[in-house]
Amino acid sequence: GYTRATTVAKALDDTSSLMAWGERMTAIGLARRPDILAQIDDQLDKDKLNRLCQAAKEAGGATIRRDLGTALHSILERSWTEPLYTPPAAHQADVDAVHQALTRNGFRVVPGMNERIVVHDRHRIAGTFDLILEDSTGRWFIADIKTGSNVNYGALGFAVQLSIYATANALYSQGAAKDGSEDEREPMPEVRHDQAVIIHVEPGSGTCTLHRLHLDPGLVELAMTVRHTRTRKDLIEEFVPHGNPDRDRWIRERIAAITDKNALLALWPGDILPPKRHPSPYTDVEINTIAVRLDGVEAALRMPFGEPDPKRIAATIRPAAPEPEPAPKPVIEMPDEGDMQPDLAASLAERWHNLDVDAQNWINLRVAEAAAALLPIRVREQPSARRCAIANGLFHLAHNLDSGRDIELQAREMLAIALDDDTVLMGTLPLGAAVGLLNHVQAGRWRELIELDATVEPDTATLL
Repeated sequence: GYTRATTVAKALDDTSSLMAWGERMTAIGLARRPDILAQIDDQLDKDKLNRLCQAAKEAGGATIRRDLGTALHSILERSWTEPLYTPPAAHQADVDAVHQALTRNGFRVVPGMNERIVVHDRHRIAGTFDLILEDSTGRWFIADIKTGSNVNYGALGFAVQLSIYATANALYSQGAAKDGSEDEREPMPEVRHDQAVIIHVEPGSGTCTLHRLHLDPGLVELAMTVRHTRTRKDLIEEFVPHGNPDRDRWIRERIAAITDKNALLALWPGDILPPKRHPSPYTDVEINTIAVRLDGVEAALRMPFGEPDPKRIAATIRPAAPEPEPAPKPVIEMPDEGDMQPDLAASLAERWHNLDVDAQNWINLRVAEAAAALLPIRVREQPSARRCAIANGLFHLAHNLDSGRDIELQAREMLAIALDDDTVLMGTLPLGAAVGLLNHVQAGRWRELIELDATVEPDTATLL
């Protein structure tokens, strides 16, 4: 359940050069593979376009350097851990160059300190360092092998990544048990916190250079601040200088029509005063926020439609003019629900009734957010594999509301893994709507991640 160190290291990166390189590789791949180009048109959905672009990028050679670098990493590791190992002829010169550079600069590889997992508990980060080096004075340094064409533009990301490794709390070994019960921790070796070593060797070059990397644990704090700031939702709002009396009357009448005040209270936005305490007409921004919540309450209570929004009515009362053809309504592709599981309904209902009021209210808000996005997750309407898995995941999260952890950020990090999409971390979608994107396979994965993370104490959390 910990975030990868490499993911945190990218938070401060300037990715413009990498993106431009990726676009060039895609263009080259399309030129080489007309069969891929023939499949592309503007009617394709995002997922299929992504797959075709990835195929074109690979055809352009985007993965060749990465694959060679991965192979060279493994070859170098074996050269340090297996005394009788003979590297492949194509990489013998690279291996020799690395060994000679280390010897020339007075370093030796510390036995048993290759490819070790470490955990940084404060920020819940985990990663694997390449090796630890010892210099002639006995000082130990975290070291990392880089196989790109140069290391000139990656220093910031390298410094974040290796600062995480250097200040980690423990070495970590994963056991066979999925619940983490067989995982083990060992004390973190005493390594330099202010310096690390970058070993740069480009596959097939037969040359190696060493670089001193200056570490700064403050960069880790900065990277985590950036990641959390990206989830904020209060940085922008529509500017409306005055309230709208007609819309104010309309929204207050909708509120008054709801008889189940507990359901209304559970979903009421915490930063807006309720009608009896609000001294002036609600602004359009406030009304927009309240209206989304009321949509969820009214849908849950199966209430009939009321009066339409006066703002929309006013927009239609304009001087006569040719009206444009109405735009076609977007087709919403519903996530695959999987098999029906009616036998789980009773146990889910029992779990629901065992939650306290705060936990139930938190889940109700997520259900309303999903309903407003037309991505329903309510189990009572359809006990499918998808909805049952989502419900169990939400129950685990709600059970830990008082744990002192950022439950919403935790939920979004697990969603990013299950959906393989980091954009859910940005907070542009309400959490309930983001959960609603899961299909039944992804929902099952999300539930597994949540349950593992919620049932294990932070100091023995399972690495995924």
